[in-house]
Amino acid sequence: MEQIPDNLKKQILGISGLIFLILTFGIGPTNIFGLEQIIQDKTDYFFGVTIYFLDYGLLSLIPFFGIMLNSKRTEFKYSELIIDILKILFWTIFLFIIGLYLLTFIGKPSSPLIPQYLITEPIFLYSTIIIGIGISIPFLFAKPKKKSDEINEIGTEK
Repeated sequence: MEQIPDNLKKQILGISGLIFLILTFGIGPTNIFGLEQIIQDKTDYFFGVTIYFLDYGLLSLIPFFGIMLNSKRTEFKYSELIIDILKILFWTIFLFIIGLYLLTFIGKPSSPLIPQYLITEPIFLYSTIIIGIGISIPFLFAKPKKKSDEINEIGTEK
């Protein structure tokens, strides 16, 4: 993270804090950002997935995770930073959708008294785990930067 300007790091952390405040106090704890009615109309399922403060914390730190992903590159470019942030955002949204799809198989109630269209989370932090996996996938595909100290030509001694 040495090649990233300190001023940009502070700005990104400020933006992350602002995003967290907006999500926490502007939206508040909601069911999938208030989109549950649209999802229910499209899928005929009601997902009982609630977004918690920890989820808001992870989502608001996506720009910071973008800086961490960008630090694996040899040189810093603003365009690559934006691409890294968008990669993390895409994977997070994609995995969250996959997680909702998986809930249609594992989140159905076993009691015949509960309607089959009501889907609930199997564990308490299900959405947080899915969001965390979505954030971590770009890091798994990122190639680590090579330090010039570690590159040793054949036949030379240190």
